[in-house]
Amino acid sequence: MKSLGTLLIALPFITLSPLVAAHADALDLTVDIGSAKQKGDRFSDSDTSVGLTLGYELTSNWSLNLSYTDFGEAQMTSGILVTGDGEVFDFHSFIETKGLGLSVQYLTNTLWGGWAFGGRFGLMHVDSKMNYFAPDYQDGLLSATKDSDTALTAGLLASYSLTTQMNLIFSADYMAPDAQTTGIGTEDIKTTRFAVGLNYHF
Repeated sequence: MKSLGTLLIALPFITLSPLVAAHADALDLTVDIGSAKQKGDRFSDSDTSVGLTLGYELTSNWSLNLSYTDFGEAQMTSGILVTGDGEVFDFHSFIETKGLGLSVQYLTNTLWGGWAFGGRFGLMHVDSKMNYFAPDYQDGLLSATKDSDTALTAGLLASYSLTTQMNLIFSADYMAPDAQTTGIGTEDIKTTRFAVGLNYHF
């Protein structure tokens, strides 16, 4: 299922690759950094997030984007572990989230002062890794589990023109993938990401 989700995300770019190669001047690349907040049923935490997006301009306003995003790490729980011998250790669990996304983006023509505004929506295949730690117990890592899901994603952005090829991008995106954070079921991980980045048009 994980491979199928990744394939569905990448398929449009694989299919269009000959067209993309023939029109390389329609490509643009965005590198950004920001903060991602992940909120589950029993936790809410934020971390630094970085992303890389390759865009292909369909028209002067519409583009197709393939993106990779590292949403960072969020702490799910913090407590104590009591062993069978009665020893007590600090216990923590974290979720690490990364995603491969495909989205359609609309951006207006420059309106005033070099600014343009738009929105995007699409799908993101999300890989989640849950780590369970007791730092002072044995080797520290008690266990690690993985899960994946494909979720809808939507966002807003503002673009400021620095040069004819370079733009400053401010963005806000949201998604809510499922992840099995415990052994008894899944939960929606409501993820909000704010970022600033540089966009280069080839």
